[in-house]
Amino acid sequence: MPAEIPPPPWRSSVDALLWLHPATRAARGLLSPQLAARAGMPVTIGGLISYRDGPVGPYGEVFGAPVLLRGAPMLSHISFMAVDSAASVAGGRGNWALPKELADFDGDPGRTGAVTARGEGWELRVTATARTHRLPLSMRMRAAQVWADGRVRTFSVRVRGRARLARVEVEHLAASPLRDWLVEGRHLAVLVSGRQDVSPPSS
Repeated sequence: MPAEIPPPPWRSSVDALLWLHPATRAARGLLSPQLAARAGMPVTIGGLISYRDGPVGPYGEVFGAPVLLRGAPMLSHISFMAVDSAASVAGGRGNWALPKELADFDGDPGRTGAVTARGEGWELRVTATARTHRLPLSMRMRAAQVWADGRVRTFSVRVRGRARLARVEVEHLAASPLRDWLVEGRHLAVLVSGRQDVSPPSS
């Protein structure tokens, strides 16, 4: 792990594949007691991202946010996140209380085609197809995470760039706890290339 963690905000160039699907009943159980009462729409956000540059250099990422929360538009809790960068693990845990772990990737996250991600006890393949027409996109999401002191703090993720409508096919290649978080099957998605800004956390 790096001795020093770059503080937020983190600004990066990204290629991102983001998809939505209905949340499973088990997904609600992934919320901590501090957040369970705020569970809102049963919708899961999944994603594969390639960070082309940024405070800790290039890396790949996969994440799952199993249930939208009440309190703000597109507010969620990230229950799973894996990356292929120890510096990103340290930065995510230290800056935003993200449950980052290490993973390996085959393929290019955030692009069309097949990408396989694997970590301890799980292996996931996501295959993306997309339309050719690109449109300008600016979107802002928020995440609520629970810090070591038990307090809930939120931060925002803003992505600006050009986007294409897409579809993904999600497959689990091994028995995995992620089956209730990132559901197998075909889901609507969007492919985005542009800039991502992650804000400092606030109470």
